[in-house]
Amino acid sequence: MKKYLFLSPAKLNLVLQVISRREDGYHNLYTIFQKIDLFDEIEIKRGTLDFRLDFVSDKGNIPLEENLVYKAYMKFKETFRINEKHHIRVKKTIPMGAGLGGGSSNAATILKGLAYIYGIDQEDPSLYRIAKSLGADVPFFLSPYVAAIGEGIGEVLMPYPSFRAWYLLICPNFEISTKWAYQNLGLTNSKNPVYYSTEVPPWRHPQGLINDFKALVFEKFPFLGELEANLKNFGCCAVSLSGTGPTVFGVFEKELPFYVYESLKRTFKEAKIFLVQNLE
Repeated sequence: MKKYLFLSPAKLNLVLQVISRREDGYHNLYTIFQKIDLFDEIEIKRGTLDFRLDFVSDKGNIPLEENLVYKAYMKFKETFRINEKHHIRVKKTIPMGAGLGGGSSNAATILKGLAYIYGIDQEDPSLYRIAKSLGADVPFFLSPYVAAIGEGIGEVLMPYPSFRAWYLLICPNFEISTKWAYQNLGLTNSKNPVYYSTEVPPWRHPQGLINDFKALVFEKFPFLGELEANLKNFGCCAVSLSGTGPTVFGVFEKELPFYVYESLKRTFKEAKIFLVQNLE
């Protein structure tokens, strides 16, 4: 029995603009994705007698019918006619339902990991088709880009510079339903996005880091506004929300003093705090 270990990164939406609602129920977006050095670990054991999927997390296992890892695994096997069985173990560090893309990243990592194991080209169009069918963020995690502009539903990708920065993430101990956020956004007409230059970091853009969900989410969860105020007090150059939340992050262009990190951990004991950097 041979085993393989793969790292599955989190992402931030540095920018998230909702342009229009589509006839298929999805929304057209303009977003800037950034992979960060916060990882889940995925172990795949090959040549087992039966299939098993285990999650090591504070929330236990996720039902198979709702599990993107399982869906990615089954679609890969069907597409590439793989009969072999595997044991998959996912060690979670990325908080679930936090707007950091953990589930989408896990699904993409399964696709890339199995492609590596079976000698399939990582740029095989079939992998992209599977990724797109699993969710809007999965193609980004499948892609080689560490940062990208996403359009369409997020699956139309263009490389974007990965500007060096430190990110302080505060992940409250609750989830925000993505479905609820889109249903309550109140988008009535199509709009033109604010486009971001590749010459300077997006937080230096005159309008800063736009997230169209921020006002809605902060109104329903005023605690998140308190997080934003605290991060600004610590001197970060920008604060925003990742995805539909609830993770609030601050951007620092210089390495953050350790005492600031420790102070925030003491202040927000009910939240998970991470100090991370962009992948390069």
